[in-house]
Amino acid sequence: MKRILILLVFTVLLACDGKEDREANCSNVLCIADQILITFRDSAGVPLIGTKFVKDSFKLSSANSVRYIKPISTGLIENLAVWYSDLEIDTQYALELSPTAIDTLRFSFTTDIRSCCTVSTMEELKYNGSVNPPEETNFYVFIRD
Repeated sequence: MKRILILLVFTVLLACDGKEDREANCSNVLCIADQILITFRDSAGVPLIGTKFVKDSFKLSSANSVRYIKPISTGLIENLAVWYSDLEIDTQYALELSPTAIDTLRFSFTTDIRSCCTVSTMEELKYNGSVNPPEETNFYVFIRD
């Protein structure tokens, strides 16, 4: 009986010694989109992306980079989805809504690289120099007339 128990313990130890038992299996993990959504409305609440500002993509640029952001539809409203991986922390960006409408954005956020997913959290977003709280997590509405 003692030999059987020792053999069983030894077998279990060998069976659980693989690398796959120590590392996360991310093949079946669906990570949330690590991005923020930005939308613009006038003072009456009317969405401006897709109505007043109609473009295939909007230029988001800093001194070090240029990105083009395509509007995405969430229900009836067009939003701009900005990936955290495209941003530099505490850098001023210019968002070109039209040739004459250029706003500034400054993003301050933290990024947590986990075993399967990267999760970023916006700590502060300045729009034209003013801090704006989110409407919901990672969703910002800016009023522009």
